[in-house]
Amino acid sequence: MTRAVASADVAVVGCGIAGLATAERLARDGLTVVMADPAGIAGGATGASGGLVRALDLAGRYGDRAAESLDTYLRRGPGGQWPAVREDGSLTLFGAGDLRAAHEGAERLRAAGHAVELLTAADVAARFPALSPAGVLGGVLEPRAGWLPAREVAAALVRDAGSRLVVLQARATRLLTRAGRVTGVATSAGDVTAGAVLLAAGVGSVPLAAQVGVDLPLCTRSVGYCLFAPDDTVALTGLPTVVDATTGAWLRRWDDGVLLAGVASKETDVPARVAQHVTDAERDRVHDVVRRLCPALGRARFTGGVTAYDAMFTDGPGAVAAWPGAPGLVTAVGWNGGGFKLAPAVGAEAAALLKEAMA
Repeated sequence: MTRAVASADVAVVGCGIAGLATAERLARDGLTVVMADPAGIAGGATGASGGLVRALDLAGRYGDRAAESLDTYLRRGPGGQWPAVREDGSLTLFGAGDLRAAHEGAERLRAAGHAVELLTAADVAARFPALSPAGVLGGVLEPRAGWLPAREVAAALVRDAGSRLVVLQARATRLLTRAGRVTGVATSAGDVTAGAVLLAAGVGSVPLAAQVGVDLPLCTRSVGYCLFAPDDTVALTGLPTVVDATTGAWLRRWDDGVLLAGVASKETDVPARVAQHVTDAERDRVHDVVRRLCPALGRARFTGGVTAYDAMFTDGPGAVAAWPGAPGLVTAVGWNGGGFKLAPAVGAEAAALLKEAMA
């Protein structure tokens, strides 16, 4: 018989940013939480995140979550103790197909009190000489957005949750049920009983949810980044965080003279693991795209990279959901690379559903 190792108001499977944001919110509301993840805090995709934060959701998939979350990040969390946003600015470049979405998104942000500027391609080139926005119609600039160090934010969430949070570096093996209700989770360290359970472990949530009849049509998608050190670092002065919706490229400053860059991948069904390197083919693929966007990277020296994964729904955007057919269960998965910038809002939504599930 498996021994019980803990009991809590809520059990959370997955110590990534969505699970951590939920746990911090629950602890702030006076509830106890046990989290389980074999990789520990931010040991998976969150730890490999570039940490980009901005209010604009150009694709319109996530409502006001990004704007709400950026506000929380700028306040440095509820207690003002989270790492400060590196306010390099965030520039989202768009093409003709996204013109209407860019204008409507900028107007919504202005109405909500966010600083935002709409720029033409000529404005972008004049304001940021390091960029060569060929094929771009314009850009949305958010002066107070930028990036955050993902692991430091994760550590701050754990610290804010305090003694109400217990973290088990253990693998979840099955959901516990009683009379048709989810009542906890069995782990490699023992059973955790709880009033409600959150699955926030990406594709690792799929087999657990299936045990109680919940289908999560998730697949992995390859994500990663490369580090480039250009010869001309002066040219990069004042460069904001850049997201190019026309090519899927993104980049931000890493440290003195080094840029972090990536390009969205179409490779799916990849292993759910993080590796502290990239293949030569991935390095060349990323470099070929970002050097056109930022010519200073043309002869840049490659200094390293990370290969990771993310979880995406095969039929829609990520979601927070409660499951009437499996009372006591809430899921928060499928953010397709956007989980970090959405996390505070996602955590608030998931916490609210979990409290309802316990009632």
